[in-house]
Amino acid sequence: AGIPLEETRNSTLKQTQTLSLSRVEVEGPCADPHYPVWASSFCRNDRTMANVCEAQNFPNSYIIVDYHCPPGKTCVDFVRLGKGSPLAVCIGNDNIRRWNNGGDRGLVCDEDGSSFRINADVMVIGMTTYDANSNPTAVDTMSGSVGGLTLGRTIHESHFSAIYKNYRAGQKIKMCFDAGSRFVTAVAAALVSGSGNNDEFTILSLE
Repeated sequence: AGIPLEETRNSTLKQTQTLSLSRVEVEGPCADPHYPVWASSFCRNDRTMANVCEAQNFPNSYIIVDYHCPPGKTCVDFVRLGKGSPLAVCIGNDNIRRWNNGGDRGLVCDEDGSSFRINADVMVIGMTTYDANSNPTAVDTMSGSVGGLTLGRTIHESHFSAIYKNYRAGQKIKMCFDAGSRFVTAVAAALVSGSGNNDEFTILSLE
């Protein structure tokens, strides 16, 4: 118990497109009857999210089931609404912000920022930093803001996520990181929960 067993399986991803929203839910990533309880997920690399599946009666026993993002999508780390556990999502490249530091020192931000055309009672914003080999890499600092209001800061992490309430259409979201002189790429996106279900969410489309 407590020792992760590495497995790679295909999870089913269901997605419905609308004009400005993309609703996604993961169906059955924990298909093994011995490990049926989905606990969390994280980005293993920019094209793979790893699902942590626990045993029903032995919470310290789990396996990790990989899901490979389809072409044209990138893995971004978030925090799960209502639970606070890690949540990885494969986001279409049209709906993420991507920028790098060019190997230069200092704080580097998504210069244009991002905004959305809808209001949202609760929004989850996530950012993940990747090295030159597309693996998550911890950076010196990560931070974010909405409409000039700070979302907080992390130190020596490869991901940053924050919950923002009462988002109003058009508010600028600005994400930043400092990785020293290493070449690092950041990706960021935003979600809203769907119909009160923490396992169903909507990917917001960038303006």
